[in-house]
Amino acid sequence: VFFTAFFAFFSLQAQNTLTGKIMAPDAMPLANVNVLLLNVVDSALIKGDITNNAGQFSFQNITDGKYLISCSFAGFETQYLPEISIIKTLLLDVGLIHLQAETINLNSVTVTAKKPLFEQKIDRTIVNVKNSITSAGSTVLDVLQKSPGVIVNKQGGTISMNGKNGVNVMINGKINYMPADALVQMLDGMSANNVERIELITTPPAKYDASGNAGYINIVLIDNPDIGFNGTYSLTMAAFRGTAPAANIDFNYRTQKGNLYASYSFIRQENTLFPTLEGNRKIIFQGKTTETATRSDRLPVQRNHNIRLGYDYQLGKKTTLGLLTAAYNNKWTMNAVNNTTVKINNSLDTIIRGNNDEINQWKHWMGNINLQHIIKSGEEFTFNVDYLYYSDNNPINYLNQYYNKSNQLLRTENIGSGKKTVITILPVQFDYKKKLSAKTNLETGIKRVASKFSNDVSVQELIQNAWKSDSSLTALYALRENISAAYASMNIAANEKTSIRAGLRYEYITSNLGTETQKNIVDRKYGKLFPTFYLSHKLNDKNSVNFSYNRRINRPAFTDLAPFAIFLDPYTYITGNSALQPAIADAVKIDYLLKRFVFSLGYTYESNSIGIFQTEVDVSSNKQIIKAKNLNNTQSINASFSLPISVTKWWFSQINLNNTWQKIETDINNKPISLSYINFNISGFQSFTLPQNFGIELSGFYQSKAPFGASISQPYGQLNAGVQKKFKKSNSSLKLGVDDIFSSMNVRTRFDVPEENFYTYFRFQIGRRIFKLTYTKSFGNKMLKEKRARITASEEERGRVK
Repeated sequence: VFFTAFFAFFSLQAQNTLTGKIMAPDAMPLANVNVLLLNVVDSALIKGDITNNAGQFSFQNITDGKYLISCSFAGFETQYLPEISIIKTLLLDVGLIHLQAETINLNSVTVTAKKPLFEQKIDRTIVNVKNSITSAGSTVLDVLQKSPGVIVNKQGGTISMNGKNGVNVMINGKINYMPADALVQMLDGMSANNVERIELITTPPAKYDASGNAGYINIVLIDNPDIGFNGTYSLTMAAFRGTAPAANIDFNYRTQKGNLYASYSFIRQENTLFPTLEGNRKIIFQGKTTETATRSDRLPVQRNHNIRLGYDYQLGKKTTLGLLTAAYNNKWTMNAVNNTTVKINNSLDTIIRGNNDEINQWKHWMGNINLQHIIKSGEEFTFNVDYLYYSDNNPINYLNQYYNKSNQLLRTENIGSGKKTVITILPVQFDYKKKLSAKTNLETGIKRVASKFSNDVSVQELIQNAWKSDSSLTALYALRENISAAYASMNIAANEKTSIRAGLRYEYITSNLGTETQKNIVDRKYGKLFPTFYLSHKLNDKNSVNFSYNRRINRPAFTDLAPFAIFLDPYTYITGNSALQPAIADAVKIDYLLKRFVFSLGYTYESNSIGIFQTEVDVSSNKQIIKAKNLNNTQSINASFSLPISVTKWWFSQINLNNTWQKIETDINNKPISLSYINFNISGFQSFTLPQNFGIELSGFYQSKAPFGASISQPYGQLNAGVQKKFKKSNSSLKLGVDDIFSSMNVRTRFDVPEENFYTYFRFQIGRRIFKLTYTKSFGNKMLKEKRARITASEEERGRVK
């Protein structure tokens, strides 16, 4: 009642509306049917729609006139309805439309439609991974790295979008609650061959959790809608200065009432990630200049298994029950040779030679049960319960030998660190949808998320054949967090050219972090409102404008709150920060659409911004601590342009430009500083369709100098190329590609504040040139049936495990 009253002021004058429902021969509703409204005179397209899960479609803001309706869906005959006249009808329901199954001879039918790599929609950018030549044999993280406005920091374990770090990652609409480093590791081990598309959602509606100031990245896995048994498998071999073999398979067994689906992928990457890490630090203290230089040569191996299994069953014409389970086992191992030199006043003082080995193994299991029920036409509800379990074991051993400037051994140091993490999350969600009138739709729902997190961290040194713990870095941390939420949103067609979407979400959060000896390190209870507003206005058939406003919250990741210790050298280590506060962001955005071209301009103000991997230096001891830290505030203005161009019938080009101005205000050693930067990101692809079923694709991106919290990231980029040959008789394809042709994925960060008397520099190579050969084959029946949209209770939760 409260939310309905909140939107009461949106009552508007009704316009002509045309509705109907598409049914299969077995009298079941058909989802995802393409329905076109055509001019009766010349068959020109007036509007298009896609049926929902109930098989319903709706054309709103229709002017008086005579029209035709075309209904088409793969596996069924296209059907045209007789001429329809609309004269001040206000609401016309054409009733049930029954499509007839089409018998397809695959040997005589060729499907030539191909989606471009990037598609720009009103509220999101879509990356069509499945048809991309250069994406074959890659990982999901590789594809994200090439996506418009997305910056991936593999070493730091972060993903940002349009200059903002608060990104939530969903898989098939389910949020991933993993810690950021584990999430990046998982995506770097997930084969892109299993992915249909990636959606970059910059303006999420009120239905989604308010967390994440940058929006959502939704990874949609391949789901075959064919009746009977069918699927796809692919095999990849990749090599150059390392190897990256991969394999994946997905299949469906679909009947009239049920659908069993599963997928499995495996990838093993050796010596392709972070083979080199370099760092430099310069400190001036009491007239003494200390310079520390470190180089780490690494041999990393990453092995990832991902599996998914689900079953949907139609209990009745209006009710569907779904079960889903998924798991992964991702293991990172590394051996490194480290060399560190310390100079004082430009004279060599100390040499440190070290070896370290590391294991970082994340395991995950999730289960979901969901129920979807259509009460009546235009009214339905869904109920979801999830259980998510994550565990991580991260032991590291360090053996360091200290030498003087004459290369004489001074001492040997043997240190071991460990981190054992367990996270359990229980989300429960209820969503309700109702069509209030021909022009107004209501969505509302409630959600409860209960989370538990434990982090057992230890640092110890071998002294006289006995391990001695460092009490300042050893403890068992426990975190409990509960989030209760309710939301409502309204979609309103104001007139034939203007539509409005407005929403309000309320969240109440309780969070407590402590140890056995120190209780209530963090003890927070707070509630906040998060409004969203979206306005779309069509100027004419070729021009339209959109306006949006939303408020978001960027909560600290679980693992950023609980302290830990990972040493880069004896004087430099990464840790957590229990003092982190959530950040609140308000954002406005304007879009102008000219045919397929999209121009966007947005402004965001965020208080208490969370800067990942920020540097603190103790100038008296030459120790550098790297951790997440709250900045005072961040302001950003982002302008983006999407330019898709069909150069010829066989050449399609798309260029995406993102320009960002950012101003950061923060404190360094309790002194306020203000930093402002302008940076840009350019990405795109060129696609060439050649005779004899050949195709060529070029893709890449370039990121200019950009802020990384209070540090600066130097320019970097990547260029990729690929060629494809399709074998239509065997329903297969062969793709040969090369990623990072110029081995240019070198990320460099600098932090230089002369008045604070210290300077730092890091360089890490996050990838290098690799050649890939991928064979893909589809098998099984090709008679299509509608797919069910699967949405679960953990849509927003699985991104907090960072």
